[in-house]
Amino acid sequence: MDGHPPADYVAFVARHLEPLRRDAARVVGDEVDADQLYPDVLTDVAARWRWLELMRTRLGRPAAADEYLHDAFVRRSQRWRSDQEPVLDIQVWRTDGETPRWRPPRPALSNAATRLAPFLRPAARGEVGAVAEAAVAWWHAYEASRRRRIVAGVVGGLILVAAALRAQQAGVTT
Repeated sequence: MDGHPPADYVAFVARHLEPLRRDAARVVGDEVDADQLYPDVLTDVAARWRWLELMRTRLGRPAAADEYLHDAFVRRSQRWRSDQEPVLDIQVWRTDGETPRWRPPRPALSNAATRLAPFLRPAARGEVGAVAEAAVAWWHAYEASRRRRIVAGVVGGLILVAAALRAQQAGVTT
């Protein structure tokens, strides 16, 4: 996986970003909190982009990326709903008569594109927003791919060391 998103992935994100944000806001319940869901969906698509492009170009499935986007959105939505805990309203009794209410803190914004959006020129927000979202999602997918390769290399190395030690022990005992 390359470190930079390909142009066709950026175009895909630009085409699907607004509907995806709307759907995420509908699931999450608030447009501000929609970034808890849709960046993960875009990252899932980025992680499978090479395969999705192969399916589109070579296997004759032009809507493969759209179908996977829908499946990833459904899967992430279900996971998000199951991860949500009911909000508790705890009252603390104090002697001064006030009863402060505790509410869990709002989660921080989940991606750099959302945090940088207020600093963009208003005319460029739509165009740059899709590029930034695509870049952030692609980077997360790239990092996950890199971690998997490192873990696979370490496990493979350990297996080779174990096999060499076993072969050495077998040679010594015979």
